[in-house]
Amino acid sequence: MKRYRIVLEEQTFEVEILDDPRQERVRVRVNGELLTVEVEELNAPAPAGPQAAAPSPDSNQARTVLAPLPGVVKLVAVRPGQRVSVNDELVVIEAMKMDNVIRAQREGIIGTIHVTVGRQVDHGAPLLDFTD
Repeated sequence: MKRYRIVLEEQTFEVEILDDPRQERVRVRVNGELLTVEVEELNAPAPAGPQAAAPSPDSNQARTVLAPLPGVVKLVAVRPGQRVSVNDELVVIEAMKMDNVIRAQREGIIGTIHVTVGRQVDHGAPLLDFTD
């Protein structure tokens, strides 16, 4: 977790980033209030057109789904060998009496599943891998 003090128009904000900022949606705590925000990298190179290459699925980030928050695994909705599409439900983590659905950010085939129902997971723990 990264913590920052931000001063904006003479107001000071304590900001704590709770998730990996490379994700599209990130949980942050601003002056103690938990928020979910969307993240867009400003320095990312612009696509060159319709032939622009997609991110490589060979990177660890694309192949491994990590727990975005600590909690207890309530449901594993997939099995090894199963093909999933973007937004398919993968795992449900219960945290603070709320169910948090972890959805596929890419399509692919499920490989190793690292968790089981009832297991406590830490933020950033591997949940499952894609084989492709």
